[in-house]
Amino acid sequence: MDEITKLSIESRINKLKNLPALPEASVKILEAVNDPDVEIETLVKVISLSPALVARLLGLANSAFFGQLNQIDDLHTAIVRVLGLQLVKSLSLGILLNVQLDPKHCKGFDSQSFWMHSLITAITAQKLANQHRWQNVSPANAYTCGLLLHIGILVAAYLFPEELDGILCQDSNNYFHIEAEIEKRFGQSHYQMGYILLKKWRLPEFYQSMLNQFNTNGLTENQTELNRCLHASQRICYSILDQDAEESDLNLIAEQAQLPFEAVITVFRTMLDGKDNVQKLASEMGGC
Repeated sequence: MDEITKLSIESRINKLKNLPALPEASVKILEAVNDPDVEIETLVKVISLSPALVARLLGLANSAFFGQLNQIDDLHTAIVRVLGLQLVKSLSLGILLNVQLDPKHCKGFDSQSFWMHSLITAITAQKLANQHRWQNVSPANAYTCGLLLHIGILVAAYLFPEELDGILCQDSNNYFHIEAEIEKRFGQSHYQMGYILLKKWRLPEFYQSMLNQFNTNGLTENQTELNRCLHASQRICYSILDQDAEESDLNLIAEQAQLPFEAVITVFRTMLDGKDNVQKLASEMGGC
């Protein structure tokens, strides 16, 4: 690596340290969604500090993904009758990060594609955790981790819009390609960028560690279970979106995650059948 490239990468890494601070309202919302004992009434009151977040959550509650026959027009009803407390907390976290890291200056960034990848990974992780019953991986945590897995791409779109645009112009939907190119051009992975964001914004250590250690070895047993779940969920997501998955691919995913093949194929087929509804949910998440 030549000296100019080294300096360029160093300057990009330094720029990551200048990520914007969270507004006070957003800090309160993050504190509430990460409080395991928060009551619904308190959560509704705090989320209401952000009209944009309320509108997005109501849009989600009324989306085809949830198949509601009657219009849901207040947040309390949306939480109690449709979304559920855990899901609202996870979705609020994702939407809030999206609002704070507006990717509009990155022309090639496809918000719907980003949330499609994030949601399929999240829902798949949740279903795998339900199927396999890992000792140290709850379905709720698996969902939130899946939703946050690619948040570093949003960081890149926000801080380095032109450079990321150059990567996305080559293949905006191939996240294997995007992942490799970001690491090559920026000197670190988008997982590390996401980790820096979560650390700066003081999100729970659990989520920080998940991103910081996603592609590392020597994990503890607790971390290894979550890591396997997320890697399997990510690869199932890519297989669904590439539409070229073969049974041998799914078998390899099952082997590497130390999961029963039947569990992987069941989740894969369920996600494939529900792909159109998830796409509609992704549109709502991204504000499309």
